[in-house]
Amino acid sequence: MRFKYVHKKPSRDQLHGMSASEFKTMLKRGGYKVRRDFFKLGSIARKHNRLYRFRYWGHPGEFFVDVSSKLRDFDRWANSTDRVVNFYNWLEQ
Repeated sequence: MRFKYVHKKPSRDQLHGMSASEFKTMLKRGGYKVRRDFFKLGSIARKHNRLYRFRYWGHPGEFFVDVSSKLRDFDRWANSTDRVVNFYNWLEQ
């Protein structure tokens, strides 16, 4: 039996006024590789040999972006997170 976490899509308030599809489109135009089931399986995108996890669950009203180490050194998120950025700060980059 396979167990997986399923998350609801973030609200417009969490996405700085964007809908979920607008957010995915913004990521794709920014060069991120985004899977079709992006919001169902942990909101993980890939760009330049790194993984980016968009965390909008767990902390109400907070939205964070976890940036992983290089993919060849990646083990799991608990061990391989290089930095954590607030979503609003990440948008300004």
